[in-house]
Amino acid sequence: MGARSRVALSPDRATYCSALSERVNPSASCRYSSGPISCSFGLGARLVARRHFYHSLGPSGGLMPESYDVVIVGGGPGGYVAAIRATQLGLSTAIVERDALGGICLNRGCIPSKAMLRGAEILDTCRQATRFGVTCAAVEVSYAGLVRQRDESVDQLRTGVGNLLRNVQVIKGDARLRDSATVEVTGSGETSALTFKNLIIASGSRPSTPAIPGIESPGVIDSDGALRLESCPRRAVVVGAGAVGVEWAEIWRALGAEVMVLEIQPRLLPTADPEISRELGRSWNRKGITYRVGARIQGISPDGGGLRTQVLVENHEESLASDIVLLAAGRRPNVEGLNLEAAGVEANPGGIPTDDRMRTNVPNIYAVGDVTGQYLLAHAASHQGIVAAETIGGSGEPFDDRAVPSVVFTDPEIASVGWGETQARDAGLEVSVGRFPFAASPRAVAADQAVGFVKIIARQDTQEILGVHIIGQRAGEIIAEATLAIRLRATLHDLAHTIHAHPTFSEALMEAAWAALGTPIHVPSRSSSRSSAPGRAP
Repeated sequence: MGARSRVALSPDRATYCSALSERVNPSASCRYSSGPISCSFGLGARLVARRHFYHSLGPSGGLMPESYDVVIVGGGPGGYVAAIRATQLGLSTAIVERDALGGICLNRGCIPSKAMLRGAEILDTCRQATRFGVTCAAVEVSYAGLVRQRDESVDQLRTGVGNLLRNVQVIKGDARLRDSATVEVTGSGETSALTFKNLIIASGSRPSTPAIPGIESPGVIDSDGALRLESCPRRAVVVGAGAVGVEWAEIWRALGAEVMVLEIQPRLLPTADPEISRELGRSWNRKGITYRVGARIQGISPDGGGLRTQVLVENHEESLASDIVLLAAGRRPNVEGLNLEAAGVEANPGGIPTDDRMRTNVPNIYAVGDVTGQYLLAHAASHQGIVAAETIGGSGEPFDDRAVPSVVFTDPEIASVGWGETQARDAGLEVSVGRFPFAASPRAVAADQAVGFVKIIARQDTQEILGVHIIGQRAGEIIAEATLAIRLRATLHDLAHTIHAHPTFSEALMEAAWAALGTPIHVPSRSSSRSSAPGRAP
């Protein structure tokens, strides 16, 4: 017989307990005593008992729905973090997840792609080692080994998430709202109902499918398909130069592929600071990654054993041959199938609108993460989950959208937080702008990683820091300090007079603050700072 588990139940659940043990495991026993009932089940029954622990019997003997303070639809970064925080606040909590815990980020997004990028980084280091007098002889890449390490990392982290949710009821299945207090869950061919006082929708997003003729051709893949590849393509066309597209372009190029990136907007990383986009383009020119901006794809068709993509750039048509075409043209919120209208929840093609407490138009229903359409960032989703849970618990702070960092894990890394220079001017502000190139950073020069810069934007009148934009090594780590500065409404003076360890990459942020003040320390003043009036081009 399998492992056994004891569950203490109150007397009014005795009949249900007995029925459950008989249905799942006829050999299970239920022993009565004068106090609470102690039931002993086999392993299979234990799993079912855990899921249905809060069921009770109605007057006719039928099972009544489980009831929770909080039910969360989706076990990704927004959902599982909300569950942890809600449980810490003493709220009975359940998560409904159709797939693996951790969501897209952990299972098919942020984490596996970063493991692949790490492999590419190691390979590049070997290629450049001779600059430091190190010879790496016969460097070979095992794609299978790279995938194995990636999957082991994901498995380890997924197990960790499961351990963190030991005090949360995790239910596998698809969720569909019945009304503003009930959600139906369908899994393994059965449908059950959960009642809730509060609901948090954290159903995430999925890759967008652009309207391109031939998009269903074999070899046209999305980011999920990229992770399923068993080998590196020889030639790849990437549609979209956002974060997903540029990261995969760098992975495949480092592994030896010929890569062409197509972006419909006039520059790479269209939402980044224009100076960042230009610096990324220069980096790609050095690496041999080709790209076209302002590119309109006319169609994709099979071509022998590969694909051919027809693209129009400035009225000039190109025909591109490749083994695969990666679609990385954005994501769409997962709202279909939730039956939101049954609960009166408003939604639009961009997602579910919320206020700064993550409340929808229905007072007891919240939405966090990608499904809101606000930020397609795992860390933003996690914090939104905390805001929602704390609001339900009667505490906490609103979501602060001034200080949401983003990182693109290219080489060098790209990171930003807060306003861009154009955004600040368009808001009618006079700003001070400071820059510091990593070519003037002792740490970057010593590491032979002196590419890129830090750019800082602040109000000219109060010196309050409005935004920071970085391209360079360790940008993803440096941006945390900038995020805190914006959140605390720190000034250029605060940042410039904060002692930074030497020699470190983080000194570049301090140096950029000095430059914005008009008193640069380690760069000539004329090229490092300027003031900008509202509405005036730089």
